[in-house]
Amino acid sequence: MLGNSTRGLLPLQKCLLYRSCVVPVATYGFRLWYFEGARNKALLKSLSAMQRRAALWITGAFRTSPSGSAKSIAGLIPIHLHLRKLAIRSSYRVSTLPSNHALRSLLSKDFSLNSSPHPQSLRLLTPAKKAKVKGPLIDVDSSLSHLSESFSPFAPESKPGSRLMDIFPDSIHFHPCNRSDKHKMYKHVSSLDSTFSSSSSDQNCISVVTDASVPLVGSLQAVSAAHLYRGRRQVSHAKQASGRASSTDAELYSIRIGIAKAISLQCDHIILITDCLPAAKLAVDPSIHSSQSHSIQVCRLLSDWLTAKPSRSIDFWDVPSKWHWKPHLKVHKDVTSTRIHAPPRVGATLDFLRRKITNDCQKSWESTFWKKKYRGSSFLLSKKNRKFLTPTYVKGGTWLPLVNESPSLCAHVSRAILNHAPIGAYHERFFPLEPKSCRCGHRLETRHHILCYCPLYPFCTQWVQCAFPQYEFLVEFLKKNPTTFAFTNHDTRSLPPQAPVPAEPNEGELYSFISSLFFSFETDLCV
Repeated sequence: MLGNSTRGLLPLQKCLLYRSCVVPVATYGFRLWYFEGARNKALLKSLSAMQRRAALWITGAFRTSPSGSAKSIAGLIPIHLHLRKLAIRSSYRVSTLPSNHALRSLLSKDFSLNSSPHPQSLRLLTPAKKAKVKGPLIDVDSSLSHLSESFSPFAPESKPGSRLMDIFPDSIHFHPCNRSDKHKMYKHVSSLDSTFSSSSSDQNCISVVTDASVPLVGSLQAVSAAHLYRGRRQVSHAKQASGRASSTDAELYSIRIGIAKAISLQCDHIILITDCLPAAKLAVDPSIHSSQSHSIQVCRLLSDWLTAKPSRSIDFWDVPSKWHWKPHLKVHKDVTSTRIHAPPRVGATLDFLRRKITNDCQKSWESTFWKKKYRGSSFLLSKKNRKFLTPTYVKGGTWLPLVNESPSLCAHVSRAILNHAPIGAYHERFFPLEPKSCRCGHRLETRHHILCYCPLYPFCTQWVQCAFPQYEFLVEFLKKNPTTFAFTNHDTRSLPPQAPVPAEPNEGELYSFISSLFFSFETDLCV
């Protein structure tokens, strides 16, 4: 599919190559077809078959492996969920179009932005006709009703050469924190402490500490707050509800209210401290993005403030939230202890809606994974930190990052999880004439026998004690036994000098079988 030149790539590199090269090309035409409102199942079936071949290529699994389980290990979300996510997220982008765009003339009155209606516009349809019409324009019009913000594609502050960072590059400074290195993080926080202490002696300097809280409960709004310090005491504070917003949007709003409050207190230097430096960079970026109106307002305030006195400046400091820096911990407790209920029809920001549809597709994938018809009846369920592993496409997936050392290790782990490996149980099902017994003398070479009882392999006792072991145990087991679930000659593997009599696996297999039945029954009830 991608040529023989990719044969030496690692599994995670294969997965990233597939996503970056094959997926955009394969889905571009499908997205155009999707917006036309067609129902071409043959095209969807061919894309799904292409994705299956990619999953087998990435994991090294057998062709007889179930498609859903191979895609889950490879971290490839089902193609229909991926396309649904792309289609709905693209419908939200219509809100960023200018008022003179052609699509604006086709939408209803609430989203046309005073543009002249097209003869086929939704604005000219009666409610009865509009209820009968189905198509991409109806989907876009209904999607925009959930959006609470407006955008300015041609705002004067966003023109090249007129942007805040173009006019005042020497008055705005950012101080990032390297959170991956503890020593550098300690030096950064020490510099912040000294800067905050020295600013207390300057009456023309105001320190602004901002934070935001996004509750997990859907009936609550996000909260943004800012605490202002002059000298050694807190002189003011501001706290507002942010509606249904993402964490970055809420942080951006807290920066806006903090800067507005600081400028009103008459100062020449502002030190803004936040735990989300990307939001601080968005605050001085007036281009189109989620919560653009906050950025435009910040640019206007800072532009007037810096123009009045050229010696003025503002510094943005990044502080890690896990450091529990005292002023930031105070504002953090302030926002997390505040509960503001959301009205029934409160709108949401663009970033919040885009993340919501992404999370919905991820949850749909997880619920589909628990169906045996999708993942297969022999899929080896495992845990990590006492939680069952579920598929995801974030950060390389769930299973691939731990087996990205070599393609052979990934193939052996995938075959062990899928139970499609060159062992006796697989021969009994697909190749009845091949040998089915184990080299140690057991009548049938099964996955459970290899991992728990076979004396030819050192095994961990955790496999026998629990039906759903930790995933790390399987990886360590296959690292110590590189010939396990591989195409090797069994005769070359000699028995130990004094091979112990293998334990009877009936009791352990029965326990694992009963536990699997109970777990399958519980998951079917949950689904």
